[in-house]
Amino acid sequence: MNTALIRWTIVLAAVLLAGCKQSSPDASPAPVALVESQAVAKRTLKETISAYGTTEFATADATTLTVQVESQVAQILVTSGSSVQRGQVLLRLVPSATTRLDLGKAKLDADAAVRERDRVARLRADGLVTEGELRAATNAAASAVALRNSLGARTGPAAQLTLRATRDGIVDALSVQPGDVLAAGAVAARIAPSDSLQVRLGVEPHEAQRVAAGQFVQVESLAPQGMPVAAVISGVDRRIDPQSRMIAALVRLPTHTGLLPGAALHAEIVVAEHKDVLAAPRTAVLYAGEQAYLYVVSENKAQRRDVSLGIRDGDWLEVTAGLKGGEALVTSGNSVLVDGMAVRTASAAGADDKK
Repeated sequence: MNTALIRWTIVLAAVLLAGCKQSSPDASPAPVALVESQAVAKRTLKETISAYGTTEFATADATTLTVQVESQVAQILVTSGSSVQRGQVLLRLVPSATTRLDLGKAKLDADAAVRERDRVARLRADGLVTEGELRAATNAAASAVALRNSLGARTGPAAQLTLRATRDGIVDALSVQPGDVLAAGAVAARIAPSDSLQVRLGVEPHEAQRVAAGQFVQVESLAPQGMPVAAVISGVDRRIDPQSRMIAALVRLPTHTGLLPGAALHAEIVVAEHKDVLAAPRTAVLYAGEQAYLYVVSENKAQRRDVSLGIRDGDWLEVTAGLKGGEALVTSGNSVLVDGMAVRTASAAGADDKK
């Protein structure tokens, strides 16, 4: 009797337990991620290289002033950076001791050559020399006189030489000091047009191969309220500067930029431009190792897409494979997604909240 009662008790407990299990839910609801998305569209992207540099006068437009004979600097009337006008006296020079000796010798040689010519001419009149000897004496006298006159003209009146500006501009370089003795042909000063400026940009050597003449560049002063200036690369110096360890890219600036020589600038050089390409915001792109991927929304589910990337333009990345135009690209909330996960866009969530 007791044994039968125990059996029925066990059976009843089993039935009740089974009923409890059937009444509990099989599983918790699947999670739904809240994301933001936007339609994939085409854009024009520009890849740039950042560089820094300073403004300077364009050497191609500068005028170099040299001395004609060996001279000594007597007086300097301008300083580097001075504005000058055409014809203005920059330096006063005096002939060096060597030049004075050369001028004296040239005068003596010229006088002697003239006397010899006159003597040969008299002998020719008496038939004592040939016509060829007379021509030789005449030519020698002419050469000696020309040398004397040339040296005298280059030495200046009263043994005073002046070096004058040959154009309006700014004294870009003044490489002499009072008392310096300058050899014939030595550079004494350089004058540059006041509105002819260029920028010398320092480019990292590993990036220099992507920089070439004709590329567009935007430069902007590092000073407060500096305005950007659009220009082009005019040339690239492929030598590495021993001090900065950089390659120099030269940029000719348009006139009337308001920039001054020596101003520090930041530049963005456009090294590549891709028009009408599919682009994704940087926030939409994730990485698994070196593989880039992103998510698109299809039928309220997240679909993972492995993609190939091209150039970068600020916060935008070119997508060269793995994405189609018009697809809904997840731009925010993608860090918690897995492939196939249910999603709800922020716009849809806002509409549900208004109901």
